[in-house]
Amino acid sequence: MVRFRVIKGSHLLLGVAAVALALVVCLLAFRLFAVEAGETAAAQTGGDLVEESIETEAKTARAVLASSSGGAGIEIHVVDGEEGQVPPAENEHTDDTVPPLDLAAQESASPAPVESVPRVLIYHTHTHEAYEQTESDPYEALEAWRTADEEHSVVRVGEELAKLLRAAGCEVVHDTTDHELDDLATAYTRSEQTLLSYEESFDLYIDLHRDAYVEGMGENALRADGVDYAKLMMLVGRGDNFQVKPYYEENYAFARALTEALNERVPGICRDVLVKTNRYNQHIAPRSLLIEVGNNRNTLVEALNAMGPLSEAFAALLCGK
Repeated sequence: MVRFRVIKGSHLLLGVAAVALALVVCLLAFRLFAVEAGETAAAQTGGDLVEESIETEAKTARAVLASSSGGAGIEIHVVDGEEGQVPPAENEHTDDTVPPLDLAAQESASPAPVESVPRVLIYHTHTHEAYEQTESDPYEALEAWRTADEEHSVVRVGEELAKLLRAAGCEVVHDTTDHELDDLATAYTRSEQTLLSYEESFDLYIDLHRDAYVEGMGENALRADGVDYAKLMMLVGRGDNFQVKPYYEENYAFARALTEALNERVPGICRDVLVKTNRYNQHIAPRSLLIEVGNNRNTLVEALNAMGPLSEAFAALLCGK
């Protein structure tokens, strides 16, 4: 697949780019013919001829567009995806919601505790998600409710959860890799690479997020025993758009058990489990969850407060405490 990124230009440039696009299409057609003709030779050299053809095509396309645009900065990128396909764009805020799994017929909705010391990985696909600013604790925003300041983003909330889980006896890795960069649509592809980079496995994978406020979603915070908590929600992917499916049944069962454990501690702190069409890297292993900690109308303090009940619920499920 060929992807265009327009760095700067004008309406006139768009017309020129359209002509250049036609040239690129011709290059692609030529490449397909050349690959078929040289299939045997490519196989004998480990695919070097095909790779060289792709790279040459990309360079040629860049040169064509650069010359036709007067150096205006249109770039061509060849994008490789799973089995030659570009992975579907994933956005938990806009992906379709589907009916949840019916667990009534299953023997147990609660996974068994981990026999050894639980190993937990916390990471953030949308690293820059942040909360409502306050006068007493402002932050530098990249845009509304997003910041690269890890002391004010969802990364800070992840660090609080990591600290509490360690105190509860878990072994925790908090990975703060920035997976957003400049393209939210492919952030899950980058966070998947981070997960695959670990040689060892974990008993629990937590992708910690901040939700987006939607009109009609109800109260943002809950006050209990004098403490204001951001509400929580577990999101599970069904993987409709992927060939490699997530551990949907296992993850949904764990998410529902966690929701019940949370609401037993602080009634109403956790919304019902939400199921969506995409995968959200939940094919990595069972007990892979996406957790929404409040939304953009919550404060950071409210989000941090919610990590206490969350860590206690995790300890109960993982350690049987």
